[in-house]
Amino acid sequence: MIDAHGKPLSLASLKGKVVLINFVHIDCPGVCTNLTNKFGQVADRLGPDLGSKVILLTVTNDPEHDGPQQLLTFAQSSDADLNGWIFATGRPENIDRVIRAFGLKNERLPDGSPNHITQVFLLGPDGRAMREYQGMIMDSQQVVSHIREALA
Repeated sequence: MIDAHGKPLSLASLKGKVVLINFVHIDCPGVCTNLTNKFGQVADRLGPDLGSKVILLTVTNDPEHDGPQQLLTFAQSSDADLNGWIFATGRPENIDRVIRAFGLKNERLPDGSPNHITQVFLLGPDGRAMREYQGMIMDSQQVVSHIREALA
């Protein structure tokens, strides 16, 4: 994968930190905006742990349209703290491999647009998935509590 600044990124490079990961696409006005807002709530609650101990990782599931510049613009318009919140894209086959690693499929709707992936995953410092959330009903306060447990 590559981040919103065009720099290479791998999940393995984030080991040692707790990672909260979601999948969105920029041209989604509803579901993905909601998921991004929930990540923003988590970021606000984490305070100085964001970046130093915890990474929020938003991966596009529409890499054909969401390149680094589009992700950077999206991140800035979402008031994302880019010191600890990474937005990633990459070649479609690499993004699909990441999505499949979480037991998910990157399916297309009948009109060809990307389907929504609403699952959110919490990875421990060892890089293993610890929890899975339904992003649309995820409680940011509870997620931060789980992140703090993972840090302890």
